[in-house]
Amino acid sequence: MNFFIVTGASKGLGEATAQLLLKENNELICIARNDNEELVRHAQEAGVALQFLNEDLSDHEKIPGMVKIIIDSINKEKVEGIYFINNAGTVDPIKPAGKSDPETMTKSVHLNLLTPMLITNEFLKLTEDWDCKKVIVNISSGAANRPIYGWNTYGTTKAGLDMFTNSVGHEQETAANPATIISFSPGIMDTDMQGTIRQADKEDFTNVEVFKNYHEKGELRSPGFVAQKMLDLVLSDAMENGRVYDIKEFV
Repeated sequence: MNFFIVTGASKGLGEATAQLLLKENNELICIARNDNEELVRHAQEAGVALQFLNEDLSDHEKIPGMVKIIIDSINKEKVEGIYFINNAGTVDPIKPAGKSDPETMTKSVHLNLLTPMLITNEFLKLTEDWDCKKVIVNISSGAANRPIYGWNTYGTTKAGLDMFTNSVGHEQETAANPATIISFSPGIMDTDMQGTIRQADKEDFTNVEVFKNYHEKGELRSPGFVAQKMLDLVLSDAMENGRVYDIKEFV
């Protein structure tokens, strides 16, 4: 049996990933602030066990306990592979430094960076003696590699997440029962996050017209397409531990 835990699974890339995983021999645990009734219905129709956990993942104090509850609920004797996909994230605040709300900045750092760090830490600790395939996927962004006006917080969290992935991958090389950890940059997708970006004030985000043009010209990739490319990689044996992958490598 393969177990998949997907954060931010109620919409966007998380929902698309969960939909593709509704197959025989899989069990899913989806984590989001809200349920997705259509996803639950599709799981029932496919005969796949799916559980929704309603959590605000920016509340970092709850993360270790949440991961422990999840891992304790899984019978490790039945596990062929366990996959934790850290997809939940926010692009807010879209503002230059000096104009952002401190609370929004803090929430972004917690959700985009601290939460996947804590999830990874707890996951590795609790599955240290699990002799099965263990994979952690952190969803990155091209903003991790270049400065974008108004995205100082978002880009910083994604750059930090990539370095965390690099470091943990290096550490896992000497683990007795190593996990594979990667970052995956999905590029520009037609999601609610893109809608948020397009609504930004030009004074806060100077590239807003560029992103509006992506949408108007139909240049946004579908979440389903990106999810399939990501899963093709994740379910293969071709991953390099600690590496940051980009969707552009697979299209």
